[in-house]
Amino acid sequence: MNNQLIVVAPDEVVAASRAAEAAAREPKKGIDFYDVAKMAVRALNGSRLVDLVIDGADTLIAWGKARQNGLDITQVSQTEAQTLTFPPGHPRDGILYVAHPAASSVYFTVATFHRLAFEHKFSEAIELLMSLGATEIRVEHVRGWSREFAAHLSVPMPEMTTGIDASGKQASASSLLYEAHLRGSAQPRLPDSLVWYPHEPTWQSIAKGRLNFGLTEFSLTVNYEDDFGINAGLKVMAGKSGLDLGGSFEDHQATTWKIQGKFLPQ
Repeated sequence: MNNQLIVVAPDEVVAASRAAEAAAREPKKGIDFYDVAKMAVRALNGSRLVDLVIDGADTLIAWGKARQNGLDITQVSQTEAQTLTFPPGHPRDGILYVAHPAASSVYFTVATFHRLAFEHKFSEAIELLMSLGATEIRVEHVRGWSREFAAHLSVPMPEMTTGIDASGKQASASSLLYEAHLRGSAQPRLPDSLVWYPHEPTWQSIAKGRLNFGLTEFSLTVNYEDDFGINAGLKVMAGKSGLDLGGSFEDHQATTWKIQGKFLPQ
């Protein structure tokens, strides 16, 4: 089962839905998931779980419509959801979640997926460079999301300025997004729990150069090319089915930011 897209529902609702789906399976016919959802609601009504049906029936019917319309959405019980990571205040019934592209147990709302996925990738690049002993970090916009978008990102850079050079004057290059100066470290290391790093050969080359050969300057890019299927088409289909995207949908932009700077000499 593809778990890229999920909805979370009460345990009993998910159990009833899975039982109805199993009963509806026929070797030579496809499954009508809208009928599966209605069968599950009837089963729950029969078990007199009135409050539960009120809490979970709308999500169940919306899931059935979405599946019938071709969206491969997995129902996850509240108990199963305890092993996953969601944004603060989540998960909530009726909201469609999408898996982190490089960390399968982390989920974002569809509405915020692209912003949070890019933010996490950029933050990981910054954390990597700081752990390797960066003393100067300069981030420049090449294409895609730029200054307004950058201003709302949460990035782990102390003593950070936005578009301001070391003298406090406005930077002349309009592409400058961030500039930071740090003490650095003469004992470089790889940070724990890197998820984008294994897919980024350039990042790996910089880490190898620093750890094994005393690299003193660096230049790398943070690219965000793929929309991972989270696009306007998904927004429309989910909305027609009655699923909540979890806020105002932020569409994908192919984005490249360049990060340059220096490491503390070893």
